[in-house]
Amino acid sequence: MQGDLGEFGIPDILQLLGNQQKTGILHVTGGAGDLSDVQVYFRGGKVIRCDAARRDKRDLLGHMMLAAGLIARDELDAALKAQKQTLKPVGEVLLENEWITPEVLKEFTTLQTLETLYAVFEWKAGSYRFEARPAGFAKPVIEPLAAESLLMEGFRRLDEWPLVRARINNYDIVYRPLREVDDLETEADALERILDDAFSESVDMSQAGRGAGRRAAAVGGATSRLGRKERRVLRLIDGKTDVHALIERSRIGEFETCKALLSLLDEGFIAPVKAVPAKESGAGGNRGRHFGRLAGRVAVNLLFLAGLVAVVWFVLRSREQIDENAAEVGRQTVARLRANRILAASAALEVYRIEQGSYPEDLEALPAKDLLDAELLRLPGQEPFDYLSIGVDFDLR
Repeated sequence: MQGDLGEFGIPDILQLLGNQQKTGILHVTGGAGDLSDVQVYFRGGKVIRCDAARRDKRDLLGHMMLAAGLIARDELDAALKAQKQTLKPVGEVLLENEWITPEVLKEFTTLQTLETLYAVFEWKAGSYRFEARPAGFAKPVIEPLAAESLLMEGFRRLDEWPLVRARINNYDIVYRPLREVDDLETEADALERILDDAFSESVDMSQAGRGAGRRAAAVGGATSRLGRKERRVLRLIDGKTDVHALIERSRIGEFETCKALLSLLDEGFIAPVKAVPAKESGAGGNRGRHFGRLAGRVAVNLLFLAGLVAVVWFVLRSREQIDENAAEVGRQTVARLRANRILAASAALEVYRIEQGSYPEDLEALPAKDLLDAELLRLPGQEPFDYLSIGVDFDLR
């Protein structure tokens, strides 16, 4: 399977490989900058690894750990030297020397994989080629990622990134905290963390209204309603660290860090640090010049207030737009997820009919015959599929 990304994009390819539970390597060439040649490894339709011929220095695994403060410069230098001699991956060298733990290696390998995949998700031009391989051809370096969950998250980012980039577009800016964050994890935070870890495919429709709750929390001056990612980023803001460093230290990726910064800005928890030039002062001057300066300051203050009102209006409007878009994306992703699973179940039903001579009485017969993963028959938070077998045909919705 091969072709042009302009005719068959990355989302379509992921959906196809996931539904058909393919095993092999997807070679993708395109993009811009350092990231232009990517290999995505699949096993049973799930992503188990992602390699790139070249990466920006900031996206290299060793540099990511160094920037996050988990390894020292001399440890990274020693690992890079050993890599050249042994050809082992840097992460493996760091692990063998006990400079990092297996959990840290897994965390950063997964983060690097996701950041690469979602960058490729935005490619509009290029080429692809899928190379089928036998089962067990490659060792997974991360927990297998379901194509459906990658699609949902990819569509969400494509929808929200333009609104986030409209406000967070200068990574040299430094922010200062206006409020302190409570270090204690609330029950809501713990529940959100557990759900994020346990249900990678689920779509929580209540997330669309989270912004309103956070606005109310901000007015009350409490930080207990902030999400985990906003709280993590807020703890890193010190009036000295720019956005580049925040992304590297947050360990949640570029998109999530920038989105958290936008939320913190809108809720009034942070503000940009602005350099104020020193004012020249001189002796003397008449009263007319003094009043001229005073009038000028009044005019500047009035213009500043007018601009502040305009900014507040724009912030409220943009936040409302993000909430509305998030709700719509949630509805679309759930509908897309359901349609994809119906498509996969329909294909499995046809195989069952060919092998058994007729369609099964219920869908549970498909997992029993190893024709479909049982998880695909259950959609979290949604009504079960309505299936009816009528001998020579079936109805599934």
